[in-house]
Amino acid sequence: MAKHYLLPLLFLLTLFSCNSSEVKNKTADSMVNPKRGITVNTPLEKTRNTKKDSIYTGTRIDKYDNGVIYIRGDVMGGLRVGEWLSFYRSGKLWSKGNYENGLRVGYAVTYFENEKKSSEGYYKGDRMVGKWKFWDEFGNMVEKDWEK
Repeated sequence: MAKHYLLPLLFLLTLFSCNSSEVKNKTADSMVNPKRGITVNTPLEKTRNTKKDSIYTGTRIDKYDNGVIYIRGDVMGGLRVGEWLSFYRSGKLWSKGNYENGLRVGYAVTYFENEKKSSEGYYKGDRMVGKWKFWDEFGNMVEKDWEK
């Protein structure tokens, strides 16, 4: 009789303990314009920020399995600082942005893999602020002065 309960219990345990890499949370690196349905997502999962109390200070470089750098930037006391760059698997630049104390600040820009600009705007305290511009992969502006 215990065998009949064991199989469904194991199934449920397996189901809830799996961590699917297919599910991605929206991050500050994702931009959505509901007015036009425009979404700009990173070509990779957002790099986990180290805990604030970490003592790590230095340059962080993460790579794809093919050896190409996908994200590069400096860390001070476990938090992102200065300019951070993200790249496509091909090695072409995807995004450029600045951080202070682990939060996105200042001018940010993203590119399509064909090297045409995808979006640009400003961050303050890890939030998109002011007017943003978006382009399609052919270089045509699809949204100008979109405000977050």
